[in-house]
Amino acid sequence: MKRWRGILIGLVVLVGAAVLGWVLVFKPVPVIVHEVDVGDVTEHIPGTGAIECPRVVQPGFEVTGRIASLLVDQGDRVKAGDEVARIDAEVYRAEESAAVEAAELARVSLNRLRADIKRAEAQRTGAVAHAKRQEDAFKSNTISRDLLDQAIERASVAEAELERANAALAEGESRLAAELRVLEVSRAKLQRTVLHSPIDGIVLARLSEPGDVAVPGGAVLRIGDTAGVWASVWVDETFLPQLKPGQAATVVLRSAPGSSLQGRVLRVGREVDRETRELLVDIELTNPPEQLAVGQRADARIHGAAVTGVTRVPSEYLVFRSDGAFAWVSDGGRAALREVEPGIRGRDWVEIRSGLSAGDTVLRPTPGARGELSDGVRVSAQEPAP
Repeated sequence: MKRWRGILIGLVVLVGAAVLGWVLVFKPVPVIVHEVDVGDVTEHIPGTGAIECPRVVQPGFEVTGRIASLLVDQGDRVKAGDEVARIDAEVYRAEESAAVEAAELARVSLNRLRADIKRAEAQRTGAVAHAKRQEDAFKSNTISRDLLDQAIERASVAEAELERANAALAEGESRLAAELRVLEVSRAKLQRTVLHSPIDGIVLARLSEPGDVAVPGGAVLRIGDTAGVWASVWVDETFLPQLKPGQAATVVLRSAPGSSLQGRVLRVGREVDRETRELLVDIELTNPPEQLAVGQRADARIHGAAVTGVTRVPSEYLVFRSDGAFAWVSDGGRAALREVEPGIRGRDWVEIRSGLSAGDTVLRPTPGARGELSDGVRVSAQEPAP
């Protein structure tokens, strides 16, 4: 009895091994097939980066003071010249008032100095006339030499007084000019207690708050220029020969993977990162959305060369190895690996320059299928997953 039981168990194991061997070796591998056709292929150069503004400014006050108010918040849009912040201007208003009074005092003093000049001119005229008369009298021996000398001296003193009055007037005019410059400076300081946006843009960040002390050179806001928006993406250095300004590009935001933005290459970087071997390419967006954040992650596809009427296959049907590019083809119901020469590579299609012809059937394993395809293995065509 035990003998027959052992034989039965052996037969079951043998049958199971045979079934397993057939499944592993002889059962066809399910594959998805595609018939090679002729069509167009556009090269797509991939890049990954972020949204950037062409210019980011950080305006701040040029005078010291306590910030009284901030009129904008993060995310607000501003125009060039818009008032965005103020500091307490009490001290600067007092300085302006003092400068106005000093300038007015200097202006009033000029009136007195001009009156002094008129008096000095009158005194000089009288002294010169008196000296002339005394000179005539001396010639007729009517007066002594001493009286003539006294008259000449008084005329000289009157001339000196006039020169002194003119010098005082010049000094007063210079003092008035200096006071006016002080007034101009004080008014400029008062004007600088109000901060205006230097550009049209969007407020990216508030770097200070009301109550903080503003100092010259300290930034209060960070404003991004929205006149143009671009995506700065990193592209592998091997694509450098195919890159040039003006190329069309498509940008997809990570926050909106279902939609794409159109753009064009604005500039191509000329420095490659020593570690990643990538270079920066700036892509200007032609239709930026209203809701866009600087630093937002973006994926780009730069449209390179395009060919028409070429043999092509979907990119997922190609196998790239260190020794070349290959494709699995159907040969009488069995898989065969064939070497191909790829040309332009697009996102969805790859040009085939040799190795395949229109009408050939290429294969790829069904997702989740057993093992890898190998030469000579039987295949079973499946409908592609929707």
